[in-house]
Amino acid sequence: MTSSVPLKRVGGVTTAAIVLVAVSALVAVLNVLVGQSFSDEAETYLADGMSNTDFVEEVAPYLLLTLLQGAVSIAAAVLVIIWMFRIAKNHRTLRRVGTWGPGWAIGGWFLPPLLYIIPTLMFRELWKASDPDVPVGGDWKSGRTSPLVWVWFVLYSLVPVILLFAQGGDTLGSLGGSEDQLAEQLTGSQTSVVIATAVTIAGAAAFIALARALTSRHRRLIGESPGR
Repeated sequence: MTSSVPLKRVGGVTTAAIVLVAVSALVAVLNVLVGQSFSDEAETYLADGMSNTDFVEEVAPYLLLTLLQGAVSIAAAVLVIIWMFRIAKNHRTLRRVGTWGPGWAIGGWFLPPLLYIIPTLMFRELWKASDPDVPVGGDWKSGRTSPLVWVWFVLYSLVPVILLFAQGGDTLGSLGGSEDQLAEQLTGSQTSVVIATAVTIAGAAAFIALARALTSRHRRLIGESPGR
């Protein structure tokens, strides 16, 4: 399929996004393990056996890992947005125009926040519009959606939101609260943290599977060679 307007390649940005999503998940696991190792320090602090400054210095590796996880997650999110934008832009160039244009690759993640309904619907449309077997001017909208889209939505959006409300927001992170809140988090039950981390890993795996499949499909549509 050809166009007078240059099509945007998606292979490189997909690889970069997948790597950062995987790294973010691995850092989340490491963060849990490191956090568990500071439970004694947290108990000492809560028993007034340690000053605020000393406690923060003791748990600095945990806080640094939390910062690293946040930074990597933000970088991964930026690359995912660029990836989705490029695919949607290519569809517009190829006149496969649907409901969710390139701009929704950015704004869709915030409407509403946390519950990623628009990105899910956009992934659904991007999958259909990337069908390389539909001829020019053919009906791509009636095609099937990959189950990977719904698996990603459940693991990356629905389940985390349910956990968030069930745990009263305890999974929101360690950097926004006081030293007391941090210490209580480190000494509290690790069951919810382990569950949340497992869901994070599962969500990352679902995204990686979806990204690889969608990119492969789209590259065949636009004629992008595997090596580029």
